[in-house]
Amino acid sequence: MAILNFFLLNTGDQLDLFYSNGEVLDLEKVKAKMLEFSAPVHDNGAITGEGFVDIESTAQEGKNFIKCYCTAQGSLGYYNEAKLVEGVLRTERVQHKFYSKSLINLTEDSEFIIKFDQSNDEVAMTKVKSLVESLGFEVENFRLDNTLMRKIKENPDYKWTAAKIEKIEKNGDNTKKVSYEIDPSNDTYQSEVDELYREHGKLSHIQFEIPYTATGAPNTVTVKLYKDRNRVVIDDNQFSNDDAFKKFVIYLLKELRTLKDQ
Repeated sequence: MAILNFFLLNTGDQLDLFYSNGEVLDLEKVKAKMLEFSAPVHDNGAITGEGFVDIESTAQEGKNFIKCYCTAQGSLGYYNEAKLVEGVLRTERVQHKFYSKSLINLTEDSEFIIKFDQSNDEVAMTKVKSLVESLGFEVENFRLDNTLMRKIKENPDYKWTAAKIEKIEKNGDNTKKVSYEIDPSNDTYQSEVDELYREHGKLSHIQFEIPYTATGAPNTVTVKLYKDRNRVVIDDNQFSNDDAFKKFVIYLLKELRTLKDQ
């Protein structure tokens, strides 16, 4: 399961270092800057600090971008460890640390995408964002809000299959939030829950099927959006290989940006 976060780089006020004449990011200059923040690696392969790893230029869907991994420090908490000091056994409180891995893409259109393979790696999102900001960028969340989700829900090109509504205010009803799923193939009956609450609260989650045509991908891809932490969740097993999945992610962000701007 792939967990994604989309961001936009606020490049309008940034240094000319990051621009080309075509008003897109000069990815070679950005890549050179990233190399200055490379993660330190021990001779045995162990990661010993935060930074970028395997920085490379690539392209998908006609868009150029930088692909690399990012390591960020996390903590398993503090534990009491036994330690022999001058012949005396003592207890020492020690923080156990680890370095998580995430995949990031920086596109020439000032887009920034983080991909986590495990949900427990998401704790590193803030640090990964800070590392990209240390390159000289300002980073803004691409917000998956009620307005965007309603546009998806009302778009006839998509089939929504699940939703969650929060902050419900309906006279005579003390329900505050509700989650529900529907059978999109059933055109005879409508969801009574959706009819009751869709105009009385804010969407905080939607699951939908988006049509897609590409080699190595299904005809429709199931996507889950969550307002909480602006998470995009996709089962990448729907795709035959990593390249097919990457192409879809670029396509999805383009579609969501188009919807948001409508």
